[in-house]
Amino acid sequence: MDPSPPEPRNRPEPCRLTVVVVNYDGWPDVEGLLDRLVREPEFRSGACRAAVVDNASPSPMPDVESFRRPGLRLVLRPDNGGFAVGVNAGWRASPAPWLLLLNPDVAVEPGAIGRILDRIDALEARPEGPPGVVGFGLRNADGSPQGSVGVFPSLARSFREQFAPRRSRKYLPEDRLRAGEVDWVTGACMLVNGRMMAEIGGLDEDFFLYHEEVAFCREARNRGWRIEYDPTVTVVHRAPLQDRPISPKMRVVIRHSKLLYFRKHTPRPQFLALAGIVELEAAARGAWAALRKAHAERRAWKTIGAIARQLRRGGGPLGRRVVELAESAERGPIQADDGGRRLGEGPSRPRPRRPSRASRAPDD
Repeated sequence: MDPSPPEPRNRPEPCRLTVVVVNYDGWPDVEGLLDRLVREPEFRSGACRAAVVDNASPSPMPDVESFRRPGLRLVLRPDNGGFAVGVNAGWRASPAPWLLLLNPDVAVEPGAIGRILDRIDALEARPEGPPGVVGFGLRNADGSPQGSVGVFPSLARSFREQFAPRRSRKYLPEDRLRAGEVDWVTGACMLVNGRMMAEIGGLDEDFFLYHEEVAFCREARNRGWRIEYDPTVTVVHRAPLQDRPISPKMRVVIRHSKLLYFRKHTPRPQFLALAGIVELEAAARGAWAALRKAHAERRAWKTIGAIARQLRRGGGPLGRRVVELAESAERGPIQADDGGRRLGEGPSRPRPRRPSRASRAPDD
């Protein structure tokens, strides 16, 4: 009898982890991150893959040939639908048992992917089963700790945060962090259980940017999944929001996301109270901006006030429409009125399955 044929050498491992990177006008950061990832042995073996989703960046794309590598999926979206839309597109393009969401401006040190896969092994070996989400430790470029874990928002907490420094408004301070179960972790570096992702259906695409990871963790917790913090793996995050000046456009987006979170995930009286506070804040800050002749800022606050009114009435803009309004406020006269018909499309809609155009490495 002829002997059995030998096993082929260098057989690719089953993919266990997909790294999802959502890009908007940050191609140099994306290229640097990918260059580090493809050097990892787990990437070369096939145990780890990457999906890069570009949300219609205005800057020219690098040579597409640089993205034609085994295990790399490139998704070019026709418009900028926001972070949640980008994450969901990457997940659908390259599903895996686990997903690692990484911002383009995150630096992954050699061996980090191997350590994360080791942590996955330990999580899956637990008698109670693995958690739904794990957040890792973040560091600033100078090595100092960076906030990455928070407590679910409440009206009282949101009020207190207004009197705290920006760096400590959203995240727990380092001296209060402990490994184990937490409320939520930042989407800048988030490990997601693929089974939980499928159960929830992805991130909520009504959020354009910010608070989508908080809402995601809230939904996971509501379904019985655990959210955990694990500081044994750390990455460097170079440009967190709390270290950057906030433009009038981003102020509109951030206020909308917070209001939307409260409308979806807190008792209605809390949401109505917050919406009323934001309306008063918008009127006061808008008047102050007018006195200073800060016209873009004044228009942004007027837009914020209109959004708060519309969300309070059950309508309001969602997803991409939010940033369109914010950009319009930066450019010129406000186009929204208290009636709000031009602000949005009504109540929260089902998450759309937007089409995307994907290119794939030939031997992927």
